[in-house]
Amino acid sequence: MSAPSGGVVPAMAGGAAGRVSPLRGELTLSFLARLAARYHLGIRDLLAAVTDVGGLQNLTGTLYPDSEIHLNSPARARIAGLCRVPEQVLERALPAWAREEPCGKYGAGPVGRLMRGEEAVESWGPACPACTAARTGRRMPARRYLAPEQRVCTRHQYWLMFLPGTGGLPVPLGLCPEVIKAQRRHIRLLRRSPAAAQAFAVARAVTGSWWEEPWPVEERLWPARLEATRPDDAHPGWWKVAARDLITYPETIAVARVLASRHWQQRVVAQARGHLPYRLGEMPALLAELARRLQRPWITHHLATDTHGPLFAWAHSCVRTRGASEPAAQHMLWKVHSPHRPRPLSDLLASQGSPVDSGQQPALRAVKRLRGYSLQAERSFSKGLGHARIYHRQHGHLAVPKEAAPDGYPLGQWNANLRTRHTRMPAHQVAALSAIYPWWNAPWSTL
Repeated sequence: MSAPSGGVVPAMAGGAAGRVSPLRGELTLSFLARLAARYHLGIRDLLAAVTDVGGLQNLTGTLYPDSEIHLNSPARARIAGLCRVPEQVLERALPAWAREEPCGKYGAGPVGRLMRGEEAVESWGPACPACTAARTGRRMPARRYLAPEQRVCTRHQYWLMFLPGTGGLPVPLGLCPEVIKAQRRHIRLLRRSPAAAQAFAVARAVTGSWWEEPWPVEERLWPARLEATRPDDAHPGWWKVAARDLITYPETIAVARVLASRHWQQRVVAQARGHLPYRLGEMPALLAELARRLQRPWITHHLATDTHGPLFAWAHSCVRTRGASEPAAQHMLWKVHSPHRPRPLSDLLASQGSPVDSGQQPALRAVKRLRGYSLQAERSFSKGLGHARIYHRQHGHLAVPKEAAPDGYPLGQWNANLRTRHTRMPAHQVAALSAIYPWWNAPWSTL
């Protein structure tokens, strides 16, 4: 479409398509896509008209199916005129409507800035298609910002799945009533516990770490849930990556309810008897409660030997802070360290849409950069690990005196630093040290 210098063609300027209302919590770009459809335009044509400055498109960034847009005040005024909705109404409905005043390439006038990615755009998902149709009278997809407890439409039984590079995927939950029940428990937990949101973040890291490990042969619920929700044309391997948060959601809520309980925080402290734990097996009551709520009696045995991971880090912090309620102690208790956070789906999935089940390998891509990891730190660890291997071959252990510096390398200080921050270490580093000497981080002094 070629827009005149005014930026909007006359038919559009008069609001000829009628009033187009936003959905509560909708992404601004999703709303603009629905607005463009009412004018029988493509989204690119509408953006060109809205950001037109003297025949030039004052728009930065690249348009993708999962993009969001920030608009400055003149551009927002044009949109309000097109949809015939007051700006204050749009601001209440669209969370990103007035979040930023972007700068354009061509000076003053309307400006738009496109952005994407899990770091730049808050968590979102597709709007429930049935709810959208009832609200707008049209069966057109939309995207909304979604909190973790808003991923389920209980009325129409959909999981509203975020998929990078797409507009999201509504997944029917007719065969998984436990996911719907978990969402109701999630809302009740948020109402009753002030730490519910933080507990959910820790619990999501816990179930995410279990998800990434090889599943025990006793595990039955997750494979059945995967198969029940997998679209007919989706490759099983790809779906296992994409559906992580959906499949683990009931278990995440079960773990979060335990972690948020002051009773269980105090039980963990009491069982520690004043000593920082070395393994989760020192807290049998906690493991038994998790096994009961997760409906997995065998999980107690699997967790008992854990000396690392988000659940161990939470228990360690719980004992260290003695269950105190001060802000500093609570911050330490609910902190999820970078190596324990679930990997973003954009790091794990291909940039294309869902691959079909064609018998080929799932469309996963190699990740060049591990988010939250420093290349320099990895090189430093590898260097220290080499010296640790040599020391172990010579002495048969890694109880290195802190001041020791064999071959001029400060191995004692390196080892002491790792022992101090062992709860924050990446899993692969812990595994590498444990392969050399299982007691590298023994609870007693190296002396």
